[in-house]
Amino acid sequence: MIRQAVSFAVLGLSGALILVGTAMAPTGLASPPSAGSSGPMPLAGLVIALDPGHQLGNGDPRFATQMSQTKFNGNSVKGCNTTGTETPGGYPESTFTWKVALRVKHRLEQQGATVRLTRPDNSPDMWGPCVWKRGAFGTKVGADLEVSIHGDGAPANGHGFFIYTPASISGWTDDIAGSSLRAAHRMHDAMVAAGATSSTYISGGVATTPEMTTLNFSDIPIVLIEMGNMRNAQEAAVMETPTGQARYARWLVAGIKAAVKR
Repeated sequence: MIRQAVSFAVLGLSGALILVGTAMAPTGLASPPSAGSSGPMPLAGLVIALDPGHQLGNGDPRFATQMSQTKFNGNSVKGCNTTGTETPGGYPESTFTWKVALRVKHRLEQQGATVRLTRPDNSPDMWGPCVWKRGAFGTKVGADLEVSIHGDGAPANGHGFFIYTPASISGWTDDIAGSSLRAAHRMHDAMVAAGATSSTYISGGVATTPEMTTLNFSDIPIVLIEMGNMRNAQEAAVMETPTGQARYARWLVAGIKAAVKR
């Protein structure tokens, strides 16, 4: 792929993020099997990049300068990042995505995958990283697939998950649009088979868009998944709980395994 003003974004990814693969599994979960484990390792040799959307500190005035950055994404000029949405009870999207990502990471590692995270923590004292760095992260770490995890802020009468994929933009995403779309459809079908509910407001559960900076800055197959609608009271109640987050993680792992199946 030919890029112009984007290669420095890949090179400029902070060194701290390279270390995020050491993030701990959620409290109470067993440790991943050791290298000598005799259990099945169907994902051995694969690298998965997980992008837990947003960050708790994104709206803090201390980080206003960083958050005011903008960049052209191949289609339009977009900002660094946002605070994300929240449930009616005030539970932040960034916290939901972080907790689900840790559970997904743990499950994927148990099956042999190497997993890298785009941010090292979920903290009110941290910002970003910007969405263009998140999008380039999977390429940076040599991932086979990048999955950006989100919770939607749609009208409260809608529920269920759906997946965004990048539209084909010449010189940007034309080399990954097709593979990303195939991955999204595989993910969607596998998640539904595992028990997840497809979106009631996005036809077919998969949408292609030229607008998402995270998607447009990738050079590997990438999807952005809205795990559920955080503005829907019933769905939000599930998303706020450890039991619900474990359920979302199980569904997402089923989807990722289908997307990368050899």
